Amino acid sequence: MSNKQGSSITSLIVGAAFIVSAWLLYTHISAPMAEEAKASELWPNVPGIITYSDIDESLDDGKTIYAAAINYDFTVENKSYSGNRISLTSGNTRTSSLREVKKDLQKYPVGANVTVYYDPELPNNAVLEPGADFFTYIIKYAPFLLGFFGILMLIRIFRKVAILALALFAGSRN
Repeated sequence: MSNKQGSSITSLIVGAAFIVSAWLLYTHISAPMAEEAKASELWPNVPGIITYSDIDESLDDGKTIYAAAINYDFTVENKSYSGNRISLTSGNTRTSSLREVKKDLQKYPVGANVTVYYDPELPNNAVLEPGADFFTYIIKYAPFLLGFFGILMLIRIFRKVAILALALFAGSRN
């Protein structure tokens, strides 16, 4: 097998893997997350209170990374719950921007009264800011980019095959 054939087979396998991965990511992660974000706009809400608000600091490859660590308590049908997410995607949002984290902390200081939106089927699934945010849309549409690259790889392969078929056809006519 020549190196070009090996490269074509590899491109075919990788391109197909990109497309399948994109489909799996979209159907099992991206779309459900976007649907939950949309559904959260209709979740019932109750009053809550911020019980903890501080900066979570960690090192990643020698760089300081920050996150807002916020906890709040709320009650649904006489049962107490605690939450820690600002939005559906903010649970683990980390950034190198201390200023961004301080903005969240200013919005949610300890003792502040807040409105808590909760999933009526799972009240412990709660947020302070319902709906989709920018990160939700990135997660939703990122698999399309992966699939697009897979399609480009397959088009490249099919072009090579078409050129080879035309050359063989033209050669057989001579």
